[in-house]
Amino acid sequence: MLQRTRRLLFLLPAVLIFAVSITACTKKAKVGDSIVIGNWWEDYDVNTRVPHDDVDEMTLQWRKQVLKDSGLDIKEKAVSDWHTMLENATTSIMAGKPIAQALQVAPDWAMTLYRQGLLAPISDSKAVDLTTTTPVTGKQVAYNQETASAFTFNGKQYALSIGYGSSRHSVGVFFNKRCFYEAGLDPDLPYNMQKDGTWTWDNFLEICHKLTRDTNNDGRMETYALNIDFPLEPLVISNGASYIARDKTGKFYNATNSPEFLEALRFYKKMMNEGVLMSRPDGGTWDWFFASFKSGQIAMLIYSEWLCSTLVTEAPDDWGWVLMPKGPRVADYLFPTDEIPMVIPAVYKGEDLDKILTAINLWFTPVVDDWKAGLWSFYRDTRAVEETMAMVRGPDASKHGVFRNFLMIPGLDIGDINDHIGDYDDASQLIESVSPKWQALIDDANSIMK
Repeated sequence: MLQRTRRLLFLLPAVLIFAVSITACTKKAKVGDSIVIGNWWEDYDVNTRVPHDDVDEMTLQWRKQVLKDSGLDIKEKAVSDWHTMLENATTSIMAGKPIAQALQVAPDWAMTLYRQGLLAPISDSKAVDLTTTTPVTGKQVAYNQETASAFTFNGKQYALSIGYGSSRHSVGVFFNKRCFYEAGLDPDLPYNMQKDGTWTWDNFLEICHKLTRDTNNDGRMETYALNIDFPLEPLVISNGASYIARDKTGKFYNATNSPEFLEALRFYKKMMNEGVLMSRPDGGTWDWFFASFKSGQIAMLIYSEWLCSTLVTEAPDDWGWVLMPKGPRVADYLFPTDEIPMVIPAVYKGEDLDKILTAINLWFTPVVDDWKAGLWSFYRDTRAVEETMAMVRGPDASKHGVFRNFLMIPGLDIGDINDHIGDYDDASQLIESVSPKWQALIDDANSIMK
């Protein structure tokens, strides 16, 4: 299996699906003045927070003032780890004692909780305008309407997320500038091509050949363009395709048999057959390509934007970050992304629901009106922010980001395709082989959408 991209390997570990009964009885709980926004990754308490930059300091001061003025005790807390979050959220809500008043969860966890009847319909509350899309410093949160649409069932909204790109799951191409220079290419070539619109699949493949080099004339390649197990989803999205799509009624359907999708898989096979992809070394772990990119064995790395936090301090060479090149079926750059939905347990209703949503709105109110604030320290050059991140987090972000609908299908694993692309001569045969399994999962997800 040449393609070893596990489901969301480049984002997070595999999702734990916790099996519970479809209908759950929940006891009623009351909200006091302490409101916990639960997650699985970090704590944020105004009394212990140590700010890491100017924006973080401003946010801390804002939140201290919010707590003082509102009389609420709001904090973010890692209430569980990744592997037990869904189980603990489910059992605690069913017992009437949620582990937090609001929960940040993976999309398919939110779907699983919704199926149990464990989520409050947040659109029942009028305390906060969930349709607002423009942030106002010190006054108004901007709510992601893609998340709102994805989690609206039978006319009611059950999850929210704030802004665009905050999950840092947007995927693009990191490139080693030294590798480009040593191959006789402009170190800023990807930026220049992205800017002038020539960053296309065909030109990308041509560059890949130039970056794949036998540097000591021993008949073997010492430098490759990419790792062979790069995630296929960004390539699929960049051609206007997707694994799972939604029809006009909101129902999910399998979109892997579209011409755009098959074209993406065939382009990957072409890259593989033309020798520009480096194979995993013997004994290499799943994350072997991180070290290979840092050392310059691979010149480019397709990965999530959050990796820049590591590369900015650990990579010895200068690097840049651009979006995926455009496929032949699209006119503009597209990238896969998702946000982390925030949900409220069904035990909270009426005034309690109002209080929780008000607390969320206050806690996440922006302290600056510049979307670039806080990004500069993560990159080695300004073009990553001014040009690439402008398409990820800027005013036109919704035109480029494509929501990962497959995350809404509990149990669906895109590794069924990604991990086996090398096992089939014809990509359409691979698609056909997984179709029955996927259709059963899709039908199950659609069954809750009346």
